[in-house]
Amino acid sequence: MKENRTIDELTEGVAKEMLRMKYAAETIKIFINEGKKFKRYAIEHFHTEMFSEDIGAKYLSEKLGFPSGTTEPLPRIQQLAINCVRRLGQYAITDSFLNRRSPKEKMPINDWSAGDNSIIIAYIDYVQTADNNESTKERRMHHIKRFYDFLGSRDIPGVNGLSAQTISDYLVSLSGLCPVDISHHLTTLRNYFRYLYRQEYCSKDLSSSVPTIRRPKALRLPALWEEEELRRILSSIDRGSPVGKRDYAIILTVVQLGLRISDVAGLRLDSLKWERNEIEIVQQKTGKKLIQPLLGDLGWAIIDYIRYARSKVEEPFVFLTLNAPYNPMAPHTVGDVLRKYMRLCGINKPAGTVSGMHSLRHALARRLLSQGTSLQEVADILGHSSILSSAPYLKVDIDGLRDCGLSLAEVGL
Repeated sequence: MKENRTIDELTEGVAKEMLRMKYAAETIKIFINEGKKFKRYAIEHFHTEMFSEDIGAKYLSEKLGFPSGTTEPLPRIQQLAINCVRRLGQYAITDSFLNRRSPKEKMPINDWSAGDNSIIIAYIDYVQTADNNESTKERRMHHIKRFYDFLGSRDIPGVNGLSAQTISDYLVSLSGLCPVDISHHLTTLRNYFRYLYRQEYCSKDLSSSVPTIRRPKALRLPALWEEEELRRILSSIDRGSPVGKRDYAIILTVVQLGLRISDVAGLRLDSLKWERNEIEIVQQKTGKKLIQPLLGDLGWAIIDYIRYARSKVEEPFVFLTLNAPYNPMAPHTVGDVLRKYMRLCGINKPAGTVSGMHSLRHALARRLLSQGTSLQEVADILGHSSILSSAPYLKVDIDGLRDCGLSLAEVGL
């Protein structure tokens, strides 16, 4: 890592990385132009060409009004500037930057590495035939791609040129991710190194060189949701608009049924068994069938969305994007729905707690336990493969259970 580099030096370094990672020429050109704008601001306001995170934050705030506090999508001019400053900041620390393109984007293996093509192909075949669900397979391949992007940035042709210091530097390059994501990246890397050692692609087991991230236990505890907060969230949704009809149905699905966001995104029209008022799905995480009651309020919310807001296209999934080409919503987009209305309502959960869409799933479990539901029944309702997966909900204290005492029938407005 180098320090005290100019904005021009960092811009040139990032542009070279983007070229190596096969970004489009026009995308690289736009990034360079954004770098020049940032440089002019730094010279005009701070009389320096050197990069700093503080100057970057002031640039985004004063010139573009970011963060604005609004829940509306960011204008393109803001998105470009934010991406530019973030890439410069990460490159200043790690001499690389996170490739945030979709993990589902397919790229030829020969774009990954100059020396490990056959090894990567063998590992891909191993991952695809292993007893993992599809999301795990995709995530592991995305993590390996990210690792080889980093090696490429250091001109390291493959794993046989690795050192413990290189692995440590790779960990630093992940600093822009949350602790949970970093932990997942490193777990994949250990798995990859163990595979290479067992298959004799490497003479040394490098998995012991991958550090373990110790996450504070608080990060694993979901935020408690009070009845009043859930009512505020649901009441803040404009159910007269197409986006409001969709978002209301999505949040109510998680509040009342506790579905994972991957299962909400994958919910199909034929999963709605209207004749018996049930939702029937095969869970993406476990591969097991789950049947949930299609409660009255939720059923009407989904009907309202399908009849009056969902595009009339030949698409089997329930929840679609609102603009053409009307694709199924991605899981991360489903997760963003709750954050949008939390900002709108001014609801902020304590630092160190999980307050995303998955926390509503935990809240349902706690409500059920507070109402005397057995742990086995909670496991069945949430679709856990084992009762051990539901056991952590028992750790909540009695006061916390009282705070979450919201019946299923009370949620619908």
